[in-house]
Amino acid sequence: MSPQAHQGTGLPAGNLLGLDHFTLRTSRLEQTVEFFTRVIGLSDGPRPAFRFPGRWLYVGAHPVLHLVAVTADDRQLHAYLGEQEGDDGSGCVDHISLRGTHLAETQQHLLSLGQTFRERIVPQIGEHQLFLEDPNGVTIELIFPYRPENAVLGEAMPRPDIG
Repeated sequence: MSPQAHQGTGLPAGNLLGLDHFTLRTSRLEQTVEFFTRVIGLSDGPRPAFRFPGRWLYVGAHPVLHLVAVTADDRQLHAYLGEQEGDDGSGCVDHISLRGTHLAETQQHLLSLGQTFRERIVPQIGEHQLFLEDPNGVTIELIFPYRPENAVLGEAMPRPDIG
């Protein structure tokens, strides 16, 4: 689909460049950092000196994941981000999707870590999708280019019926 196919009536075309970052609140900060660095391949990097604990994880030079630690005393966090109920699952977010390269290498990496994942091939949109869960129950999707020779090494999901 071309970007013009779904041009909305909001901001002028070109004002938005893409996804900047996503933020997860977690009571499992270290496990979440380990998952996204060891399993997904993000890098731990610098973070401003906010008055609440957290970490920023990077793709290259860009901090794409802001992790916020949920603690017993969240006054500073609530002052900055507002209050939110619970710190498990995706809430109203269904999943977070990252586009990748080198499908086979990624599959082997996940298998070597003992990381369970599901896979779906969607040739109609040119995608081979992997789905896994982070320590907080948030679904992470990794999208790779579809090729007929791609192997499914995780739990196979049915192909969607797309016309």
